[in-house]
Amino acid sequence: MSTREDFAAPKLVLATMGSLGDLHPFMALALRLRARGLEPVLAAAAEYRDKVEAAGIAFAPLRPSFAEMEQTLAMSRTELAGKMIESSEFLLVKAVLPFLRAAYDDMLALSAGAELIVTSSLAFGARLAAEKRGLPWIAVVLQPMMFLSSYDPPVIPKVEWLAGLLRRLGPRPTRHLYAAAKFATAPLFGPIASLRAHEGLAPDRRNPLFDGQFSPLGAAIGLYANLLGDVQPDFPPRSSVVGFAPYDSEDGRGGALDPALEAFLGKGPAPLVFTLGSLVIMSPGSFYRESLLAARRLRRRAVLLVGEAALPEFADETADDVYIGTYAPHSLLFPRAAVLIHHGGIGTLAQGMRAGRPQLIVPYFADQLDNAARAVRIGIARSLPPARYRCASAARELEELLTGDGYRLRAAQVRDRPDMHDGAERAAQIIVDALR
Repeated sequence: MSTREDFAAPKLVLATMGSLGDLHPFMALALRLRARGLEPVLAAAAEYRDKVEAAGIAFAPLRPSFAEMEQTLAMSRTELAGKMIESSEFLLVKAVLPFLRAAYDDMLALSAGAELIVTSSLAFGARLAAEKRGLPWIAVVLQPMMFLSSYDPPVIPKVEWLAGLLRRLGPRPTRHLYAAAKFATAPLFGPIASLRAHEGLAPDRRNPLFDGQFSPLGAAIGLYANLLGDVQPDFPPRSSVVGFAPYDSEDGRGGALDPALEAFLGKGPAPLVFTLGSLVIMSPGSFYRESLLAARRLRRRAVLLVGEAALPEFADETADDVYIGTYAPHSLLFPRAAVLIHHGGIGTLAQGMRAGRPQLIVPYFADQLDNAARAVRIGIARSLPPARYRCASAARELEELLTGDGYRLRAAQVRDRPDMHDGAERAAQIIVDALR
């Protein structure tokens, strides 16, 4: 078991915050760096320790842990997930920024002797620690939205209509609108400004969530498929979009399908597969009940991955047309689906694109709306808001995906692209070059 003392002077630290969609690409990247003879340390929420170490990656805790969030906010994991889905501002103001000092202290200790830090978009404390120590850092961006490009404007929650308008207006007026939005949201990031002042760091007027995540080095790495969005003129210097970095294991030791699921898959036609990732699954609302009704309206077999909390709700469901479980490795299950129905998290979307299956995306919050819009634009998906996701509407959308050859053909074409698979290798090369 590794301890903080094991990593008193790491050469390379990878810092990430968030759900499995944030953790898994960093694990894939760490494994590629290890294969190149480096010893990266992955810093993340304490609950991920066993999984990361089981995969053979050095680990260090980066606060907050999920348990600390629950205790500090006096909320269950389910309540926290519901609040985050309801408001992206809650995620920043209540779940991330109150722990900024703790994350900064963790990274300040961990980065002693480091040569480079690699950060995710919410790793504010890691970037401040790098700046304090005078260390270079490279931003890893896991979804196109986080570049906030004026040339490729994303779909933004609560003002979804704005993206189409911005695309028509062009980059110059879009930049002005972005500037106004960043100014209006600046008060949210008061804790970062206060910590900068306390630690003697120069003021930074950039938005910490978007342009503020990039270091003077530039060299930001978009760890997603170029098909979703390529490098734009207003990206940081020497930015790259290198492709997805897939990793798929529940415990870090590999994975296999549950024998009962394997048997179900072998007994009939490819099923519809319904899943909500690792965060939205804690607050799914009526998603799974409506999904099962929609599948039966279409007379289709279904796999529902409902998570631990919701499993008792389906204890009486024993029909032969449905498999209900908590989890299954997406890379093994998705290629055997007829259609994938999910929330649009970047990790789930990546596995769906790699599987070459049409998708129905039900985006709940944050980047999921933009991810869904991009998947729709490239012709592999349809999208339906959660508020309109009911048996009848879901069945109509699924019928389009099941009967239209265009979606299946396009999804199959996307599956074979290099940027579905080799992002971690290309990102590792960029990091090795930076270390040199």
